[in-house]
Amino acid sequence: MHVPRAQHACHCSGLALLWLATVLGLPATVHAANGPWKIELQAGKVDRSGLPIRVPVEVEGNLPDGSPAQVLLPDGTRVTGQFTAPTLLEAPAAKGPQAGTRRDVLFMLPTFPAGTTLKVVLEAGGPAAAQPPRLAWKEQAGGIDLEDGGKPLVRYEMPKYDPSDNETRERTYKPFHHVFDPSRGTLLTKGDGGQYTHHRGIFFGYNKIRHGADMQTASDCWHCKGQARQEHKNVLEQAAGELEARQRVAIDWIGSDAALVASETRELEVIPAPGGTAIDFASRLTASAPVRLEGDPQHSGVHFRAAQEVAASTKGQTYYLRPDRKAALGEFRNWPADPTYINAPWHAASFVVKGQRYTVVRVNRPANPGEARMSERDYARFGSYFEYDLRPDAPLEVAYRWWVQPGEMTLEQAARIAADYADPVRATVR
Repeated sequence: MHVPRAQHACHCSGLALLWLATVLGLPATVHAANGPWKIELQAGKVDRSGLPIRVPVEVEGNLPDGSPAQVLLPDGTRVTGQFTAPTLLEAPAAKGPQAGTRRDVLFMLPTFPAGTTLKVVLEAGGPAAAQPPRLAWKEQAGGIDLEDGGKPLVRYEMPKYDPSDNETRERTYKPFHHVFDPSRGTLLTKGDGGQYTHHRGIFFGYNKIRHGADMQTASDCWHCKGQARQEHKNVLEQAAGELEARQRVAIDWIGSDAALVASETRELEVIPAPGGTAIDFASRLTASAPVRLEGDPQHSGVHFRAAQEVAASTKGQTYYLRPDRKAALGEFRNWPADPTYINAPWHAASFVVKGQRYTVVRVNRPANPGEARMSERDYARFGSYFEYDLRPDAPLEVAYRWWVQPGEMTLEQAARIAADYADPVRATVR
């Protein structure tokens, strides 16, 4: 998952490192003996209040993911920060002769209006170092929960594939992530069973995959028909701290011929914010031979599916927010019925579970491939897909932000979340 890093420049002794990073299109960072770092932040055109800010720095030694930090504000107050490793799709930092280890510092400011500039000081450590972190991963039967103060926030479902009968095969043919409302413990997403059993939480797949000799083998890793499926392979990385938790997993896409079609590295980064939860999904899909990914908006791409209760009883209360307007109750929009519904920077579903309304915003990373063809349903399954030619030298990389909150949102509020992700804070580190 991808939290957009702050756009930044760094001032070193001389301009060689900054010049090299600019020419190569890499982030430039400054070597420091683990702080303090002086950082100038520019909000730009977006109100950043209460939203995650990420700034890359270089540290000495092995500063673990999740290590605490503190940010000193101009008025003398301090906010909690956290050091994290770079996200899955981030370019590596430029390395100078005395360069340290790339770490990102994550923090949130209570007030950071659009058009303002703020100078802060970042220090390692702080009061949070003396207590257990707020977020923690805990392994459960068949999955791993991320808990926020002991309450579930997300769960990675990683079933062991079992084709012994149709029921167990259906239950185990796809890993995915569930999402909870941590304040109430309510599960907001659907698992196996119910209407369209293959719709599960936050999930990724394609129903029309061509591969093999002369591209003549067809596989469906969305419905997971025949022997086609996705299998959890292993957890590659997992870290959690006071502000953020990240999980990186390996998933094999198996074709209808029971052979490996593609290997996926999937990352979920979760940040509880004052108004909701930011869930950043990122994926890198690789293949050792050419693979053609095709499909349609309802059966391919990265999607969110709300709990079965929505399809069963509350879908008449579902509505969508889009950049141009708020839709009517029960109205949904799809490509190609609407051929203009492509490349939307964001859209959001508002639905009711256990008597509570929730709104989930899905934001597209601008660097994702296009043409993104959009999909919505009244039972709150929504996302998009695009066609892609996967080759050994051309992996597929995608990222999205899901913002989950109780209650309703205005168009302006959803647009702010989307703009923050697409155009992050600019930061100068000294």
